[in-house]
Amino acid sequence: MRTLVLTLCLATVACSIDEGAATDGLATTGAGVTTGIGEPVTSTEAPATSTEAPVTTAAATGEPPETCGDGIVQSPEGCDFGALNANDGPCTLACQFARCGDGLVYAGVEVCDDANLIESDDCPNDCVPGGCGNGFVEPGEACDDGNDSDEDACLGTCEEARCGDGVIQAGVEQCDDGDEDDNDLCTSTCVPPSCSDGAANGYESDVDCGGPNCVQCSLGGQCFGNQDCDGSVCKQQHCVSPLPLMPPDCAPAAVSAAQAWQAVVGTCNCHGKGVGTPLIFKDASSFRDSMVGVPSLMANIDIVTAGDVDQSYLLFKLLNQQTSVVGGGGNPMPIGKVLTEAQLCTVIEWVRSGAK
Repeated sequence: MRTLVLTLCLATVACSIDEGAATDGLATTGAGVTTGIGEPVTSTEAPATSTEAPVTTAAATGEPPETCGDGIVQSPEGCDFGALNANDGPCTLACQFARCGDGLVYAGVEVCDDANLIESDDCPNDCVPGGCGNGFVEPGEACDDGNDSDEDACLGTCEEARCGDGVIQAGVEQCDDGDEDDNDLCTSTCVPPSCSDGAANGYESDVDCGGPNCVQCSLGGQCFGNQDCDGSVCKQQHCVSPLPLMPPDCAPAAVSAAQAWQAVVGTCNCHGKGVGTPLIFKDASSFRDSMVGVPSLMANIDIVTAGDVDQSYLLFKLLNQQTSVVGGGGNPMPIGKVLTEAQLCTVIEWVRSGAK
C-alpha cells in the first residue's frame, strides 16, 4: 500500500511531494517546520511580531493599575471604591483590600502594621498589639501567658514570678513578703521559718533559738536580750553566765527591816501606796513582806532571798546591775534617787543577816 503522507503547506508556498521519498519518519525543515516528508518546507514570511506595549500589573510593578479609582473592579484589582479608596480604609489606593501585613494601618481595625511576620516585635501578626496578657511576648515583657493572674509563673505585669516579688505563686511558694530578709515571718526561699530549719530566721537571735517563738539559747548563743538566754544573761549579744552581785565592801552587821526600809525609802515615798505593783513600802512590815521570798516579775530569782545577796533581785536593782540577772532589766532603784554607800550597805547587810 502506498504510504500515507502528511504534508504541511504554508498559505503562500506550493507544496511538492515526492511520493517515492515518503517515509514513516518526520523531518524538520530549516525554518523549523516539521513535515511528514523528507523534503524541507520553507516560508517567505517574516516571523510575526507585536507592536503592542507589554501589559504590566500592580503585582509586577508595585504600582496600582491605571484603572484603579474608577469605581469598577477590573483585574488585577481586588476592590475599587472610586474616590473612597484610601490607605487607611478597607480598599487601599492600590485597589486591594486592606490586610494585616500590607504596611498600611486600617483605621479602626488595625492599631499597627509593620509589614512583616515577626510575632514578637512591636506589632504582632494580627496588627492589634494587646500588650501584657495577649499571649505574645513583646518587647519589654519577660513572659506573657495570656492571663492576668499573679499566682502562676508569669505575673499579670508580664514579669516572671520569683520569690521576693510579694506575690504567692500557687503550688510553689508558701509565703512571699516581698523582701529577702530571713529574720521575719517569711524567709528568702518563700517558706515560713521554723525552729528546726537550721537557720537563724523568724526573729530568732541564733540558729533555731531565741526570739519569741523558739527555745532560749544556751551559753555562748547570740541574743538580743536576756529573754533569749536560758539560765544566763545577754552581754554584748551573747548569752553568758550571770554575774554575781558586786556590792561595796560592807562591814557585817545585823540590820532590821525598819533600818533597811528607811535606807531605801529615805526622803521619797517609793511604792508607798502600792499602786500598779506588788511592792508596798509604806512601812517596814510591808517592805519586808512584799519582797522576801516573792518571785520577781522580771528576773528568774526572788526579789529578796534571805541570806543570799546573789539571789536577791532588789540588790541588783539598787546597784544598777539588774541586767546581770536572767530576765532582768529596766531602771535601777529607787527611781530618781541614788543611795549612798552607807544606805546600800544597810540593805545588803539586812539581806545577809536573814532579812528579818
